[in-house]
Amino acid sequence: MKKNNLTIIGGGPAGIACAYYAKNKGIEFTLYESSSSLGGNCQTIFYNDFYFDTGAHRLHDKDYDTTKIFKSLLNKKLKKINVPSQIFRNGKFIDFPLSPFGLFKFLGPISFIKESFVIILNSFNSKKIKNFEDFAINKFGEKIAKLFLLEYSKKLWGLPTSNLSPSISGNRLKGLSIYTLILETIFGNKKKTKHLDGSFYYPDYGIGILFDELVNYCGLPNFKPESKVTKITHLENNIKSITINDKDSLIINHLISSMPLGIFLDSLNPPPPKEILDISKSIKFRDIILVCFFLDKKSINNNGSMYFPDDKYLFTRIYEPKNRSHNMSPIDKTSLIVEIPCFKSDDIWLSNQNDLIEKVKVDLLNLNFFTDNQLIDSCSYKIPNAYPILELNFEKKIRKIFDYLSRFDNLNLTGRNGLFAYTHIHDHMKNGREIINNYSEV
Repeated sequence: MKKNNLTIIGGGPAGIACAYYAKNKGIEFTLYESSSSLGGNCQTIFYNDFYFDTGAHRLHDKDYDTTKIFKSLLNKKLKKINVPSQIFRNGKFIDFPLSPFGLFKFLGPISFIKESFVIILNSFNSKKIKNFEDFAINKFGEKIAKLFLLEYSKKLWGLPTSNLSPSISGNRLKGLSIYTLILETIFGNKKKTKHLDGSFYYPDYGIGILFDELVNYCGLPNFKPESKVTKITHLENNIKSITINDKDSLIINHLISSMPLGIFLDSLNPPPPKEILDISKSIKFRDIILVCFFLDKKSINNNGSMYFPDDKYLFTRIYEPKNRSHNMSPIDKTSLIVEIPCFKSDDIWLSNQNDLIEKVKVDLLNLNFFTDNQLIDSCSYKIPNAYPILELNFEKKIRKIFDYLSRFDNLNLTGRNGLFAYTHIHDHMKNGREIINNYSEV
């Protein structure tokens, strides 16, 4: 058996973040990734002269250290972008996150005044919030909640909104409140950009460059792709070893894992108690299929992302990579990336992908995004375990799992999949920094 100072499982953003901070501290590490590529669900794919990301990713300027690092590594190749997103509903676009000014244009003056009173009255309502459906209706009223939040959330997460935790809202609903209602009434539309979250950083050639640069900084030999961790052996309060690809055993000094929580628990040897394994089997992840269209057309529109709550569409979100960076498409051409949420057990995941592409294409043609003769090529790309599903009372389940895992003195968990949390790039970097700082102080 070989021994390593710091072992990291998972070559996605969270694992790579830990690797970066370990390198900065002079800590020897090795990172093991089960697939053949690094970057996890934050990769950029090159396809026939077009680039597209595995999701509508962006770098938000919400952690000073993270922004500083990427500015330093990429220099002028990282640019600040201002492209707010929109929802497509009833044949019209409206700004997202929702703003009073956008609702006024969408609803018309009479309906807007009525729904504004609902929002104001609900702000004084102390009703107990049991689930996301309660939260949305209590905050915005039934009409706005149904139009823009409830149907979309059901499509995205694959569950009734009464079964979802209020915490799935995150900061996405911050744009519509008593404060912004008054602010825009007095000062007008010019105040809306502050709360629309349409400003972010983006590399010239796709989000994956962020993590390519971190890997290059750390040194490629420290990263081991095609190295699936198949067993994690523990004794008393310590992780003792991991097994790679069912054959190579490695003695562990300290382990950081970003692999999906359920897979991590299933890999433990001896196995956890049955109660923990049963809880693990009950937590779910949402998978995504990307359907990509490459077009002989200069531009579709100026949106950062387009959201589709209506059930008549399979997809929830579409983004045009060129709106993040003109380098993502050849000159005078563009592309559209369509996100379809599902489960791996669903027919749509298992279906013929050419049939799926054709079905989506028909919808996009009807939306007048492009014409049939403008379509150069198309493809699909599957992303497993894209989002942890934050079901009602999921916190209690996760707490029991974390209470069990807290017995291991030489283990840290990180990342969306490892923490079962809906986190973002700046969160992964911040978590990695904290883990490595605490590790180096031991």
